[in-house]
Amino acid sequence: MYRTFTDALIHTRAKTILRQHLWPETLEPEYALQHCQGDGVMFTGVLTTEDLLRILPHMHTLTVSASRTLQRIVSEHGVTVRLSRNTWRYSHSGCATLSVDGFPEDGGPEEEQLLNALQREFDAICHKVEAAGYLLTDGTFPQEVGEVLLSRHTENIELRIVAVYPEECGYCDTESEWLNEYIDHILQHKRRVLCLRFEVYCAGEKMAESWTSETVIPPGEPVRKWLSLDEIRYVASSARSAIEVRAAAFRSFLKAA
Repeated sequence: MYRTFTDALIHTRAKTILRQHLWPETLEPEYALQHCQGDGVMFTGVLTTEDLLRILPHMHTLTVSASRTLQRIVSEHGVTVRLSRNTWRYSHSGCATLSVDGFPEDGGPEEEQLLNALQREFDAICHKVEAAGYLLTDGTFPQEVGEVLLSRHTENIELRIVAVYPEECGYCDTESEWLNEYIDHILQHKRRVLCLRFEVYCAGEKMAESWTSETVIPPGEPVRKWLSLDEIRYVASSARSAIEVRAAAFRSFLKAA
């Protein structure tokens, strides 16, 4: 599945929240986080019998007696619960339907009890992932299109560092350990973790550009603290080569003239 850096962070955080609630990490998150109507987070997949037996003892919306009764029924009949999308228009918790398989026909009100308790838990999980997702998006997106973080120039040469949308840096294959560190940077320390484009212009014409991803920028920190000097050397070298090629072409033109 194709994922940008932001997608990878949201998926990683979703797994953490599922794990905290003892729900399986195999559930697939689907989301839209554009501050529009119908935005939100939902999950699709299956809660197996083993999942339900793990979750039920820790559901505080159930009495001890109700929880034990449901655990017995789930165990004896191999009950499972499927989470299915019920519309393709939106992506919030209300867009998923929870349906029970294997519950005995004469189960009485217990089936409804199970579904109601799981629905409340499901809504809480979705809302937590949604809240984190907005913060992770804000922490990895430019504040505006073409946000310039740094501009340094001489009479003819300009170096510009621009915050770009994560998809510009392509597929993210960062290890989960690092992703969790970036999540902590954003959620706990209010830092930005950005994908950057380095650009060099000569007399207003772009000569070279390069990209870096996952640059941590603490609030109020001087540029020298997070700026990659290696990347500046690389893009400067590329620009120098491009300028030399242009100059050589111009000299050959002068000779021909």
